[in-house]
Amino acid sequence: MKTALAITLLLVGVAGAGQAAGEPAKAPVVLYVATNGNDSWSGRLPDPNRAGTDGPFATITRARDAIRKLKAGGALSAPVEVRLRGGVYTITDTVTFLPEDSGTKECPISYVAAPGERPVLHGGRRIAGWRPYRGKIVCADLPEVKAGRWYFRQLFVDGARQVRARYPNFDPAHPYRKGFLYASRDASAFGVCVGNIHNPGDWMEHRVRVPAEGDYQAWVYYAALNKPHGHDTMDGRSVLTVDGGEAVPLSNLPDTGGWSSYRWSRSASLHLSAGERVIRWQNIQGGGLNLEAFAFTNDPDWKPDGTAMPAVAEEKHLILVQAENFTASHGNQLSVGGTGAGSKTEFYYAPGTFKPSWAKAPDAEIHIFQSGSCRAFKEIVSIQAVDEAARKVTVTGPECVAPLHAGDRYFVENVFEELDQPGEWYLNRQEGRLCYWPARPLTPDSVVIAPVVSRLFDSAGDAESGKRVEYIRLRGLTIEATDYQPGDGCIGYGMGQEGVVHLKDARACAIEECTFRGIGRYAVCAEGGGEHSICRNEISHSAQGGVLLLESARNTVSDNHIHHLGWVYKHIGGVVLQGKGADENVISHNAIHDSARYGITLKNAGVRNVIEFNRVERTNTETYDTGGIEVTQHDRNQRSGSVIRNNVVIDTIGYSSVEERPTFLSWSIYLDSFAGGYTVTNNLCLGSSHGGIMLQGGKENRVENNLFVNGRLNQGHLSNFASNSEDVVLERNIFYTTSPDATLFSVGRLDERVLRAERNLYYNASGKEPVFRGGGISSFAEWQRRGFDQNSVVADPLFVNPRRGNFALRPDSPALKLGFRPFDIKEVGPRHKPCRCQPTPPDR
Repeated sequence: MKTALAITLLLVGVAGAGQAAGEPAKAPVVLYVATNGNDSWSGRLPDPNRAGTDGPFATITRARDAIRKLKAGGALSAPVEVRLRGGVYTITDTVTFLPEDSGTKECPISYVAAPGERPVLHGGRRIAGWRPYRGKIVCADLPEVKAGRWYFRQLFVDGARQVRARYPNFDPAHPYRKGFLYASRDASAFGVCVGNIHNPGDWMEHRVRVPAEGDYQAWVYYAALNKPHGHDTMDGRSVLTVDGGEAVPLSNLPDTGGWSSYRWSRSASLHLSAGERVIRWQNIQGGGLNLEAFAFTNDPDWKPDGTAMPAVAEEKHLILVQAENFTASHGNQLSVGGTGAGSKTEFYYAPGTFKPSWAKAPDAEIHIFQSGSCRAFKEIVSIQAVDEAARKVTVTGPECVAPLHAGDRYFVENVFEELDQPGEWYLNRQEGRLCYWPARPLTPDSVVIAPVVSRLFDSAGDAESGKRVEYIRLRGLTIEATDYQPGDGCIGYGMGQEGVVHLKDARACAIEECTFRGIGRYAVCAEGGGEHSICRNEISHSAQGGVLLLESARNTVSDNHIHHLGWVYKHIGGVVLQGKGADENVISHNAIHDSARYGITLKNAGVRNVIEFNRVERTNTETYDTGGIEVTQHDRNQRSGSVIRNNVVIDTIGYSSVEERPTFLSWSIYLDSFAGGYTVTNNLCLGSSHGGIMLQGGKENRVENNLFVNGRLNQGHLSNFASNSEDVVLERNIFYTTSPDATLFSVGRLDERVLRAERNLYYNASGKEPVFRGGGISSFAEWQRRGFDQNSVVADPLFVNPRRGNFALRPDSPALKLGFRPFDIKEVGPRHKPCRCQPTPPDR
């Protein structure tokens, strides 16, 4: 899904605010660190003196220790600035700041790039001593790896992350659609279902070959849980037809107890003529079914038992039809996926796709995109056993947390026998040997870096004793080539819990104008504490996410360019706020794009957070059931008092697949679970699979003065999940689509206690009447008869030039008459310099 639009000036401009000038800053005490320095020198000179007796320090830790000594002589009377000269620094031990390393508000301690220079901090060692190994593969011996003192999971050559040897090979032109194997069905051929076929008019057709004419009983293998939606049976709500003939209602379809609880039901009788026939299933009254299979038999005594298919009587016939093998279908939300009954530690493979030898490869990993838990994350697991006769793989490890199903995509990594193309590498832990097939011939100038550290800077405060690390600043540093660890907190729905710069129980620190590239963890993690400034940084090509705030309050995360995230772990975000202590944070003016999952997410976060003036683009490139800006809240009654305003959210993809068949589920702004008390206003949401706004089950959410444009299936949805929603306000919004098949707004069970909708504008530019869906509603007239949108209209909003991305309103726009207030997007994104998103790969 791509929205190839340059969003231009929107509506009316807004003025910026000035900043009052403070008192003149005191001249700092300056220390220097340089690549040609010496830790026995004073650090007071930027260069070595001619005698070679004094000059800059060689390491940051030596400068830190010098400041400790300076402070031991009395409180600081001036700021301290450690200036790092240009060049490459190898950091093989974490630089740790203790409470005694703190500055003060008047006298902060800063570690900065020397003016006009670029210090680069590598979190690893340069690999040398390459020798020919096999063919085009070269190798280097690493005794510390063999001794068990060093292991790494990433390798960088001239700044670029290389690929661990894998099968199938990584396809850089199609990184999300190709280069995968797919879990298969077991011998029963069951394990995949068709779902989201709950709308009247949804249908699918199957071509079947009937061996003999006769009366056939129609059995349905299904799962359902419709009681929360107003009925507990699907009797009479769907039909079967044969070759376009008379519709035969399906009966005996009560709720099964859950959407993953499957059972067989004899539901109809059909007369079938011999030969090829087209059997259509169609939903005629609405309501959900997950359909896995149909069985047609002329044996009146035949009865199926789960996925075991007993034989029919002699001279009788059985026609088994897997639901997902339809030849034609209609349904905006129709999806194909696993049944939910899969194992967390086993999956099957198709003949000839999985090599049993992989099970014997030391440290081999399977990276599998599970579908058993909302397709929200990838698991990295080990191979325990391979049963060749059953074509079954047994996996193990702490990341085995979700059911695995037929159709789940995966690849096998860290196997020497798959080191078969340029750019791949393999580390033999037992022999201490690094093998690499160079993408380009290695020269003496080639820089090959293997990470040693995962945390490069650490603050070790202690909230219980009140001893915090305070007023330390990092500015202008480039940080590259750090590693990740399996215990970083990214298992399942874990968002991570580690940062390359990790601020634990720290206060009023600053990370500004730094570049983080090719890193293994979040660039910055603030754990507890707060009042930090994380501003004007560029964060890219992270194995995890960008900025992580764990129960940390009153931080400012602004003017950052954060992109190409989730190279290893996928359930991550550009900016993440997590935990009840994450209060009063301001996330503003960031450009976030090309993320495996969220742009910005709040996970059970605290109160009074502000998300504003961010540009969030091309997110959720590898995960499903998600949002560009997303909130998850488990407390049914919390009112956050937080604001999501003046953001531009474009191309929220929400990608997954069943085998090679893509499937999508995403919202631009997603208030998930019971997220309540949010004000969503002045946002432009453009291009998602399911719509611009999703309101799941929260209370007192206000959605006002937004533009929701060209969601593929919907423009907005209010679920009233678990009947928890109340006092939701939907006013002065524009819902606009150019698709004749898209819904303008869809709902769950509503009444006036749940929703007040007024002065909205709805329009389908294809000329089709706007469609509303859910709760027995299919048209705007029915919607109004239910008491909603009494003062709203269906009308062209009269955008200036929507095809070219100009969503300014013409002076005679009917939206203005409804009270829509024009807003400006010129200030969206970083303010210190223009941010141009990089071109999108072909399959994003």
